[in-house]
Amino acid sequence: MTVNLPSEMNTDDIEMFIKAFDDFMQHAETEIDSYEKRKEAKDYTDKFFERKAAELEVTVDYYMQEFL
Repeated sequence: MTVNLPSEMNTDDIEMFIKAFDDFMQHAETEIDSYEKRKEAKDYTDKFFERKAAELEVTVDYYMQEFL
């Protein structure tokens, strides 16, 4: 595929670029949503382990080594 200089872009080139950019943005939004969900799950898990360790009055590292 050859890339034309911006001054040489015709209507088909512009439409193809817009479609490719839209596809890219949809993929990026999906990845951002996925990242945010993973981060929420990790934060929840970390807080859960911290709470359990505090209940037993041990460190989080010790709790994870002994009870997981």
